[in-house]
Amino acid sequence: MSLARRIYYTLCAVILAMPWQATCAEVADSAAVMEKELQEVNVVGRRSDSPIAGGMSGNLSLDISKLGGLPRFLGSTDMVRALQLMPGVQAAGELSSGIYIRGGDPAHNSIQLNGATIYNAMHLMGFFSLFNSDHYTRATLHKSYISPEYGGRLASVLAVQSRDSIARCTAIQGSVGLISSQATLTLPTGDFGTVYLSGRTSYLRPMLKLLQDDDGMGVLYDFSDLNLTYAVRPIQDAHLLVNAYLGNDRVDINEYQYQIESKIRWNNGAASTQWQQSLPGGGRIDATAHFSWYRNRISLDQSDVKMQFPSEIRDTGAKLKYTTRIFGQSTLQAGIDYVFHHISPQVPDAVELFGSHRHVEQQPYKTHEMAVYAACRTPWNRHIMTDVGLRYSCLLHTGEFTDRRHDDLGATIAETHYAGGVHKYYGTVEPRLGLTWIPRADQRVRLSYVATAQYVNQVMTSGIGFPSDYWVPASLNIEPQRGHAVTAGYFHTLLGGQYEVSVEGYYRRMTGLLEYDGELFDMINRQYDAESGLMTGNGDAYGVELMLQKNSGRLTGWAAYTLGWNNRRFPHIEQGRRFPAKYDRRHDFTVAANYRINDRWDVGATFVYATGCAFTMPERFYIVGENLINQYGRHNGARMPAYHRLDLSANWWLRRTPGKESGLNFSIYNAYARNNPTYMYIKMEPNEEKTKISIRSRSVSLYNIIPSISYFFKF
Repeated sequence: MSLARRIYYTLCAVILAMPWQATCAEVADSAAVMEKELQEVNVVGRRSDSPIAGGMSGNLSLDISKLGGLPRFLGSTDMVRALQLMPGVQAAGELSSGIYIRGGDPAHNSIQLNGATIYNAMHLMGFFSLFNSDHYTRATLHKSYISPEYGGRLASVLAVQSRDSIARCTAIQGSVGLISSQATLTLPTGDFGTVYLSGRTSYLRPMLKLLQDDDGMGVLYDFSDLNLTYAVRPIQDAHLLVNAYLGNDRVDINEYQYQIESKIRWNNGAASTQWQQSLPGGGRIDATAHFSWYRNRISLDQSDVKMQFPSEIRDTGAKLKYTTRIFGQSTLQAGIDYVFHHISPQVPDAVELFGSHRHVEQQPYKTHEMAVYAACRTPWNRHIMTDVGLRYSCLLHTGEFTDRRHDDLGATIAETHYAGGVHKYYGTVEPRLGLTWIPRADQRVRLSYVATAQYVNQVMTSGIGFPSDYWVPASLNIEPQRGHAVTAGYFHTLLGGQYEVSVEGYYRRMTGLLEYDGELFDMINRQYDAESGLMTGNGDAYGVELMLQKNSGRLTGWAAYTLGWNNRRFPHIEQGRRFPAKYDRRHDFTVAANYRINDRWDVGATFVYATGCAFTMPERFYIVGENLINQYGRHNGARMPAYHRLDLSANWWLRRTPGKESGLNFSIYNAYARNNPTYMYIKMEPNEEKTKISIRSRSVSLYNIIPSISYFFKF
């Protein structure tokens, strides 16, 4: 039994052994109250029915309990899908498992689950995120001014918080859909504590098994999630939160014609303990201990060929933050962070090629990442407020390590073995500046500058949602990634907060970006180690974001538009000239709306349009003997067709009383059956006389329209 699973079961056994007392009342969320100390006062207006808030503060806050009005995918609401409808936040397309924010890669976003880092937030092909919407209450996306308490990533921070209120009565809620079901159980453990247990599982595997035939390709898939949260107030003015998450994904791909069996397994685990203590005089201490674990393994089996590609990352760390008031109006925040990374990058392990066996030793990286920071928010008068912060971060590469040097073909030409000690030290000063001008109570003008550093980097080897990408830390030979971002925005509320309008421009500069020079299976064709085949380059991104939001009334929703450019520059690509990033999207337009017809019915719709992704297209072809030789055009010089999609949803409420709800959800994904291509390829077709060959580009779409129905309940 794995360490993460043992931790999870032990926590369950300890907490469920506590005495329960069931009375019907609910205590307010003290953690949420504490967080308000650092938030600026918003404009007082009408009650908002929208799931999105916080535009006036420059960050986006998501009320997960209000997502039910948006169209559900296969019966499930998903917070990451909702965030992809925001300006500056993009999904790559079908079968994409990441989000792209203002020109950054998916790995440039820090996803914090109750203070613990999540390295892969999506299930297969981006259909579902790992966040069970019944277990979590709120999420905040920081993409403009980022407080110095957050670090380690270049682009943004997504902080997700589980349910942490103290309940007084037992409750259960969940949903049953066509391919998955989920449930959350609320269990009081006395007057001062509550346990939340959540589970989610899919039953795709038996369904797919019935549909597949024996002639083509068979794909079997399933996933499961387990969540545990224990919230307790052991003493006055204190709040303790214990969290655990465990997720598993399994994919089996069988190609019957060529007798190829492939298996992909990946697991996420996270655990944290958070302590909040209010101090006399208005101060507060926040202490967090956390553990994260991510592992994937790809295997291939075909008669005389067997291959495995395992990788794993484990983080163990702690955070300490102190918050207080100074000079009456200013808020001072200071803290320290520490995390120990144990990373085993992807290697071709246990490779058998036609009787010969090859084993590559997986050399782990052991690094220590540390940071100290301080920040001060000062309202100088009714119209001016500043945020000034400084973060100093560093990384030490330690432990036993062998440094290998390679020639252009990947062969080792020199190596140095280090028995221990510190091999490399990197340090970065990260200033953070924010200025807010409030000309009137309903207007904000915000300027910000943020410097960031990233010491754990992802190497991309696939773009279709399979977890073949792997992580490597900054080390003896790999520099940290660093970034600088400038934003300027104008925010305006209308009609007492019923409407919000915003426009925001951004520019980001990034250095030390990594790309793998080859494909996943090229790893077996060279004398491999994790650093061979890596290319280093720079990038920049800039654009403007527009958003109009309606917060209250029967009709709520928003429209968002982003005009952006995203470029890269690598010395060994295009002779060092600038080229578009893979997910450079000139235009990105989204609309989300919900209309409450009456107490029994409400309907919702979302529309998405985006410029197609960039890719490298062959321009000329030569036949040498019996082989087709491709001559490619400019790197990422071609475009996929534009991506657009309409989703529709309707909720029929069977029961809607305080504490008890039930209903049916009807959803249609891709309502007008748009064949958005997943990828493109070149196909050669000879004529009947076999005197000519036609060469055409073809696009592949795995699905178009997907209807679903689900039953949701709460009692």
